[in-house]
Amino acid sequence: MRRKFCGGIGLFAAAVAGAGAAGAADLAVKTPVYKAPPVILSDWAGFYIGVNGGYGWDSSTIARVNDNNVNLGTFPVRPKGGLVGGHAGYNWQYGSVVTGLEVDIDAADITGTDSFNHTVTLKTDTLASARARLGYAVLPNLLVYGTGGAGLAHSTVATLNAPTVAASQVGWVAGAGLEYKIWGNFIARAEYLHYDFGETSTTHGYNFVEKVDTVRGGLSYKF
Repeated sequence: MRRKFCGGIGLFAAAVAGAGAAGAADLAVKTPVYKAPPVILSDWAGFYIGVNGGYGWDSSTIARVNDNNVNLGTFPVRPKGGLVGGHAGYNWQYGSVVTGLEVDIDAADITGTDSFNHTVTLKTDTLASARARLGYAVLPNLLVYGTGGAGLAHSTVATLNAPTVAASQVGWVAGAGLEYKIWGNFIARAEYLHYDFGETSTTHGYNFVEKVDTVRGGLSYKF
């Protein structure tokens, strides 16, 4: 009886010792740390050039003034029409953030007459800008951005009883857009811009306040 009892105690002690050794071995093995695969961003940095075209509409007013520049009456004008041109710029990239500078110029045919007697025609034939851009790559091939800077325009005012007068304008422009890398270095874009040129005086008694909105699509090539 004593021999069996002592043998049982020996077997129990051996089992406990084995379990302890196995536990120590398990504790010595470290659980591997999971690392997410790196996010690969497209390269937006560098010089690019492209073409664009779209549509513009103008919320302008024309004021008839006398020789002392006294307002004799103000009439709304709603010019509208197409535009086509080109753009060029340079981007810098910091992770998902993309900054840049861009210049553009469009030939336009944004034309309308005053709502009073339709004797005054306002036409914007050129739009241009120099803008800064700030964007974010929400997807490797998709960039959203805001933009703003200086706006330039060339317009003409024509009346029935006076020669056509041309005016160059300087103001500000701001907007937003999307760009998508469609194939290789080719980038498609959609963009909205708002131009504000304030009041412009002419030499034959008409002053006009001009604000132009445009929507444009474009295609760029990044070098």
